[in-house]
Amino acid sequence: MLTTVNSFAEKGVYKVYVYFLPVGEITFNIQENRAEVKGETYKSLRWIYNYTFRFEASEKGYFLYEKENKKEKLYTNNEIEKKKPWLPLIVKYILEGKKPDSEKDPNFPYRLEEKNGKVIIYPLKSKKVKKIIIKLSEKDRLPSEIQIEGKLDITLKRIK
Repeated sequence: MLTTVNSFAEKGVYKVYVYFLPVGEITFNIQENRAEVKGETYKSLRWIYNYTFRFEASEKGYFLYEKENKKEKLYTNNEIEKKKPWLPLIVKYILEGKKPDSEKDPNFPYRLEEKNGKVIIYPLKSKKVKKIIIKLSEKDRLPSEIQIEGKLDITLKRIK
């Protein structure tokens, strides 16, 4: 499912904004042939909305565990592509260090554009996400910012 180009390990922490409101943090832990992404809402907002998730990508596939308020769910591969299409696309881009080849994944088509230090990914079958804009970092493989445009506009700004 995933292929890597070089051996590397990186970790980045992002502040998550829904529109302009900071709501939580997401941590990307990227290694040579696997990735783990964890996120949660800020404790001060959990009385309104309590959400945590853990996403794992490896050669075995994709796994997503999420807890929304008191409901817990586990998703795998194609289910994740429907529920959170931005996660596998961003992780795949970071792990491969280049444009993912959409021809290799006919079940999850997307279109890519690269311009001015940004990568724009258009998931073609997603009803929740219109496009993902990844602002590339000059110093490492993890992006400096990720914008997800869809039913909700979400921005991830790197803080560490």
